[in-house]
Amino acid sequence: MRNLFAKAIKNVKVVKNIPEDFSNPVIRDTTEGRAEVEGNKVVWNIEKLMPETTVLMKFTCSILVTDITKRKTGTIDVTYEASSSFAEGLDIDKYDAYTRNKFYVDTVERDEEPGVWDCKLVFENPSEFIIQLFNADVYSPEDESVKYVDIDPSDVPLLPAGAQWHSKKWKFESEEYPAFRKKLEFRVMPDFQTIVIGTASIADIILEIASIAGDMSYDIEQVPTYKEKDVIATLKMINNGSAPLNEITVVQQYFNDEYQPPKADEIKVLWDRKEIELDSRSVNFDGNVFKISLKDLRNSSNGLFMPESSLEFQYPVHCINPAQDSKFESEITYFTNTFPVSQELEFKPEVPVLEALHLRRRFRIGKEVLPIGDLGNYEIILTLENIGTAPLQKLVLMDKVPDSFEYSDYSMKPEITDEVGQDTLKWTIDKLMAEEKIEITYKISGTGAYSPSDAQLGL
Repeated sequence: MRNLFAKAIKNVKVVKNIPEDFSNPVIRDTTEGRAEVEGNKVVWNIEKLMPETTVLMKFTCSILVTDITKRKTGTIDVTYEASSSFAEGLDIDKYDAYTRNKFYVDTVERDEEPGVWDCKLVFENPSEFIIQLFNADVYSPEDESVKYVDIDPSDVPLLPAGAQWHSKKWKFESEEYPAFRKKLEFRVMPDFQTIVIGTASIADIILEIASIAGDMSYDIEQVPTYKEKDVIATLKMINNGSAPLNEITVVQQYFNDEYQPPKADEIKVLWDRKEIELDSRSVNFDGNVFKISLKDLRNSSNGLFMPESSLEFQYPVHCINPAQDSKFESEITYFTNTFPVSQELEFKPEVPVLEALHLRRRFRIGKEVLPIGDLGNYEIILTLENIGTAPLQKLVLMDKVPDSFEYSDYSMKPEITDEVGQDTLKWTIDKLMAEEKIEITYKISGTGAYSPSDAQLGL
């Protein structure tokens, strides 16, 4: 808190409301005043705060976060008293006033000189207001031209409530009790005081929850021995929290001579499914550690990584003549942080193991054509069997259909292409385990006979 007034303010009271989500508030430090925890509030009292002075109060609270909902951190209420800085130009144009007044002459006969009196005029302000005495005359009772008291208004200060003014003493000789004629003129002075009673309410600062989720996969998990093969790694990340993220770092480690990291220009980054340019300086290789760093996103062309946004990193892992039964057991960590910087968030997706197998692929494909019903109706049966000892991955089975026939009733829906110049049915089988066999059926109908010589099947 900082006092921006030109004068000191006083009786400052700051109340920080603590929401139910928070517990155990503890005062850590106050540079001025006194702070205490009162129930679900932190109350900070300062008797006087000087101009252009900044003071601090620090406290901590605990919060247990079990979901990604934003949290309110509690409002702040402030009250204070100050001299008015905006009422200094005010003045009173006209006023009337009546007030109490009191004045008298003290007369004291001297002890050693009987008949000689020491006298003085006393004016007293018994009212609650400020009085200006601008004329006071005391005359001789026998001769008005003899004046014992005659004041200059500038010599008499303003008299606040309860104040007295005493004139200079004068000597008067008389065997009788002295009596004087008096004339006093005074006025009630206009005066007003202003006090600013200030209040301020500061809205909640929203505590946003940083959270990320993601996964990682390879397009294949088994590579052939003693051959060069690129395996495509796909790393996905989503901001599933409520806080925008300003820094993102992806680290993959444990690369070696057989399993090597990608080059900077081989990395593809998709931000919300749209490819973005990756600066080569964002990629770093240090021994067996490979790192991609996206820093200071708020000042980049892409902006902050907002809630519900996604990132996808795609790059090849270069498998260089791996020996039989060698493995690439890697570890990937996502690091993220907010702006301003907070506690770094860390997430580790599960990473599959790449295995080098002595793969010698063996498979059997077949096609059977069965006439059904009327002439021109056939059932086609395609078979694919892994007769080897290792799984087969990413198999593509294609069968072309003569132009005079229509096809329907698939046991497994194909992709329709024209890759061989006529309608071609295409099936993709992700993985076929050793000794596994699959069968795909569909029907065709058309005119004329369907010759087995036209039963072209490809893998």
